Amino acid sequence: MYTIAEFTSRWQRLHHPSMNVDGDVVFFYEIYVRLHRLAEQYAAGFDEQFILSLLLYTENTLAVGLDGVYEYRYRSVGDVVFRWCESLDMGADATSQVDSLVSEAVSRAGCSALRQWMTECVLSGDFSRMSGMMAWFPCEDPVMWHIFPDLRFREVMFRRLTGDWQTARQMLWADLAFNWRDKRGYFLADTLSKQFRYEVSFAEGKEKDRLKEAAESLDAIRSERLDTYTVIGRKDGRTLTLLHRDGREFRDVIFPAPVSENVQSRPLAAQLVTYNDKTYINGSAVWLNKEALSVWNGENNWSDILKKEQDAAKLTFFTTTFGKRLSLYEDLYTVPEDPEEACYADMGIYFDEPNIFDFLGCMKPEN
Repeated sequence: MYTIAEFTSRWQRLHHPSMNVDGDVVFFYEIYVRLHRLAEQYAAGFDEQFILSLLLYTENTLAVGLDGVYEYRYRSVGDVVFRWCESLDMGADATSQVDSLVSEAVSRAGCSALRQWMTECVLSGDFSRMSGMMAWFPCEDPVMWHIFPDLRFREVMFRRLTGDWQTARQMLWADLAFNWRDKRGYFLADTLSKQFRYEVSFAEGKEKDRLKEAAESLDAIRSERLDTYTVIGRKDGRTLTLLHRDGREFRDVIFPAPVSENVQSRPLAAQLVTYNDKTYINGSAVWLNKEALSVWNGENNWSDILKKEQDAAKLTFFTTTFGKRLSLYEDLYTVPEDPEEACYADMGIYFDEPNIFDFLGCMKPEN
């Protein structure tokens, strides 16, 4: 078991370098110790990283509840606490104790260093900080890894475009942070905004106002997935006017690094994000020659990638907690046609599996 000093060091390394965990590290150390003791008593075997994984889920839940949204929305994620206990071969009593501990932690928590960091990044007006925060979740959150399609096809495209894996991965996380939509059609920014608004009802004073402002800022974000542009104007070394291949014009696009003067009429491939009424290159921009530009068709490329992702999902299967076998395609892409059923499914209640209403029905006295 870690000492408080060892835990603090390890806990900091598990977070974004710009985030300060000091505000609630003692609180999470207390939860860590209690989880560790339960694991020592009931688990068949475990390591420190496994304890920390549930602690990170708990932190996410009490900070903004992002993991919980996807935990209910996607059956392939399942009940995170239950699956954590199951993987440690814990019995029903131990699982109940772990679940109670996580629920208690969420209800007891006061301030959240994670929520404070997220809010500060959104309200900073600094695109680098905001985009870094947004990309952190698809890059580091295990729950989100479960709900993405097979990313090999996007990764290969970015790799061919950039020529190296590191830049390709950065562009992939940028794409997922701003352009990926969940099965309900929501971008990550949409879901975070909704969760911030939910947290407003529990906040007070300045935090309430900051959460409202952050939600509004997230609502105003607009993005353009990877496609090709031509430089048609230059304001200064980092600010250019770009013409999309479909004829749309983007003025005063801010680049992450200075651009040479001889770029007029040069084509490039990039992702764009509009934040606080300014448009930025999201990730890296790749300058193209005319030959590469002539064969690039963003619409066809993306259509092909999305089809491959869906085809791959149709060939992958999983079994729910109640033993129902589903394809990943059903889980990642489909929503019940009936509005009421769809609403309940978004709360983790599925009409084709046992649920709490079945349990309550069984408890009704017979006439």
